[in-house]
Amino acid sequence: MATLQPTNNLVTPLLTDLYQITMAYAYWKTGQHTKKAHFELFFRKNPFGGSYTLFAGLDEVLKFLSSFRFSQDDIEYLRNTTALCHCEPAFFDDYLANLDCSEVIVHAMKEGSMVFPRVPLITVTAPLGIGNLIETTTLTLVNYPSLVATNASRMVVAARGQFWEQTAGASLPRSMTPPESPRAGALSSAKPRKSMQLSEGGPSDFTRRKPKCVEFGLRRAQGPDGGFSASKYSHVGGFHATSNVLAGKLLNLPIGGTHAHSFVMSYTSLDLVQDAKVQRVDNGEMVLLLPLVRKYQAELGWHDTNEGEMAAFIGYAS
Repeated sequence: MATLQPTNNLVTPLLTDLYQITMAYAYWKTGQHTKKAHFELFFRKNPFGGSYTLFAGLDEVLKFLSSFRFSQDDIEYLRNTTALCHCEPAFFDDYLANLDCSEVIVHAMKEGSMVFPRVPLITVTAPLGIGNLIETTTLTLVNYPSLVATNASRMVVAARGQFWEQTAGASLPRSMTPPESPRAGALSSAKPRKSMQLSEGGPSDFTRRKPKCVEFGLRRAQGPDGGFSASKYSHVGGFHATSNVLAGKLLNLPIGGTHAHSFVMSYTSLDLVQDAKVQRVDNGEMVLLLPLVRKYQAELGWHDTNEGEMAAFIGYAS
């Protein structure tokens, strides 16, 4: 069976802090490297001043552990660093060259679970040497994904509060109950909708609600991997789609989006969209879009609309 590989090829045994390797050498020198130890990954407080966190990143942690091996090139690099050049050759040739995670046992919360401070998300039982060598990488593979997933979840909950549906057994939040209602401020006897998309059947469940959150963060993300990870773990947090086309392909995520401001700026006159047409849903007839827009513009009283911007929207819609 093929070994699982991390999504990012930068995730190797060298993606760690130097002190993890120098500590491993000290353990090896004193014969402590095979001693069994327990490591717990937890956090001390919820992000954003919130009341919960979503656990994410476990899939990449397991891929990392499955593929953990120092390459010969890795070992030669370490052997020649200033911090490690004094180490005994056997540390590199006998210990690091043959090290893997076959003795590592992982217990973890389910990916996407709601978790709380000081409760272990992952517990690792492993020989002391390898346990230290995987610590930093495990942390970086969990901390950022969990932060993104939690933030995405909070956005989904906020969006749902603005468009709360009264169908399918839902009841309005107290703050949104109409003042004229005889039961204003009272709790409905109907079973309230759950607040988390993850517990309601995944992406398909969004068809029952109005809001759909779409992630557009790639151009402002912390590099390519930051953007890809944000697209991935926003989905864990309940986002419906991403604008990131590569994430859509590799992760089988729905992709979506509108257009950039440069598109709007490229249209200066309605003359550019005089012939723009759209197809009617009911009978398939192609109709001119500009007259329809003018009709709705008059009905709504939006007489000060910028015509260049309106031309851009018509052009995109066609």
